[in-house]
Amino acid sequence: MTHPIRLDIAEREIDTGLTLLAVHNPGVPTFACAVSLDVRPSDEPDDAPGLLNLVGECLDEGTKSYDALELAAAAERIGAIMEGNSRGGLVMCPADAHKDAIELLREMVLEPQFPGREVRRVAAELMTEIKAEEDDPRAVAARRFRKEVYGAHPLGRPPQGTLKSLARLKPKDLRAFHDQWFRPAGGFVAAAGPDDPERTLDRLEKAFRRFKAKAPKHPAPPDVDLPVIGRDAHLPMPREQVHVFLGHLGIRRTHPDFYVLSVMDHVLGTGPGFTSRCSRKLRDEQGLCYSVSAGITASAGEEPGTFTAYIGTSPEHRQRAIDGFLEEIRRIRQEPVGAQELQDVKDYLTGSFVFGLERNSNLAAYAIRARRFGLGFDYMQRYPDIVRAITVEQVREAAERHLHPDKLVVVSAGAS
Repeated sequence: MTHPIRLDIAEREIDTGLTLLAVHNPGVPTFACAVSLDVRPSDEPDDAPGLLNLVGECLDEGTKSYDALELAAAAERIGAIMEGNSRGGLVMCPADAHKDAIELLREMVLEPQFPGREVRRVAAELMTEIKAEEDDPRAVAARRFRKEVYGAHPLGRPPQGTLKSLARLKPKDLRAFHDQWFRPAGGFVAAAGPDDPERTLDRLEKAFRRFKAKAPKHPAPPDVDLPVIGRDAHLPMPREQVHVFLGHLGIRRTHPDFYVLSVMDHVLGTGPGFTSRCSRKLRDEQGLCYSVSAGITASAGEEPGTFTAYIGTSPEHRQRAIDGFLEEIRRIRQEPVGAQELQDVKDYLTGSFVFGLERNSNLAAYAIRARRFGLGFDYMQRYPDIVRAITVEQVREAAERHLHPDKLVVVSAGAS
C-alpha cells in the first residue's frame, strides 16, 4: 500500500502581492527556486504572436549587471543551472550556493536588458525552428488543430509566433511587454531544499521585497466553445505517412471532474504503465501505427485545454484510424469500464505519482501549482484516496459529459 506523502511547505504573502513558498526537503544537497508570475497568453497583442515566448527565451541574454556570457559564467561558478520562461524562470544549484542562486534568478527575471544582438540571434534561431516545423507534417497538423479548436482565442496562435511576426519584433517591444506584465501581484516564488522553510522564506522576502509595481489589468480572452458540428481538414504534404489529430475543447485544471477524467484518460489513450484501449486496438491489434494517444487532462490549465487524440499512420488507413478512435470514444461514454481495467489504472496512478516529487525543481513547481489552482498543500497526501474512490460509473458519466464524438475537429497532414 502506498504511504501518504507529507510535505512541509511554508507560505508568506508580502504586501506587493507576491506569494513566497518554501518546501522543506531534508537531507538533500541541492536547492531549486522558481519564479512564476501572472503573465497570460491574452496579455500578448493579437498582432504580435510569439512576443511572450521571445521574452521568456531572452531573459538570460543579459541583465542589469551581466551580459549573457557573464551571467552564464556567474551561474557556472556556483554550479547552477538557470533557465528563463514566459512567466519567470528557474535556478537549480548545490544547497550551499542558494543565496547567490536566488540573487541571480531575481536579476534574470526582473532586470533583463534584451540587448539587440542577442534578441536578433534568439529570434533567428526560433525562425529556423519554425521553418523546420513547416516541413514536418505532425507539427503542421498540430498547429492547425489548435487553431481550429481555439479560433480567435490566444491559445489558437502558435506560441513561437510566425516568421513575419518574429521578423517585426524589436528589443523595445520585449522591454515594453516585460515592464507592463512582469508584476508581483498574483505571482509566486517557490524554493525547495534542505533548509528550514521559515529561513528560506526570509531569504526570498529579502531578495524580492523591492519588486514593486501596480497590478495590471489583464485583457479578457474571447470565449471559445465546442463547434456546432464536427470539422475535417487534410493538409497534403509529400510524405509517406499521414499524421492525424482529433479532438475538441477540453477542461480547466480546476474542473471538479479532473481526477475522474485522468482515470478515463489512462483507460482510453494514455498511461505508459499498461496498454490503453486505443493503443491496444489501433496499434497492437490492427497494426495501424507505432504511436497513438488520447486524453483530455494533460493540457488542462488556467484556460481550457483540449481533448486530443493523435495517430501517425499510412494514408490508406486514415479513415480507419479515425473510425477506431470514434468507436472507443463512444464505447467509454456508453459502457462502464471493466473492474480490473479500472483497478489497473488506479494501481498505476497511485504507485507512480510519487516519482514527480524526486527533484527540488518539481517540488517548487508542485507548491506553485497547488497554490495557483487551489489544490491545497496536502494534495499529494489526499491524491491516492481520491483516485481509489473513483467508480466505474463516475468514469462513464464524466466521459459522457466531456467527450463529444459528434463535435470533433479532425486535422491531418501528410500523404493524401
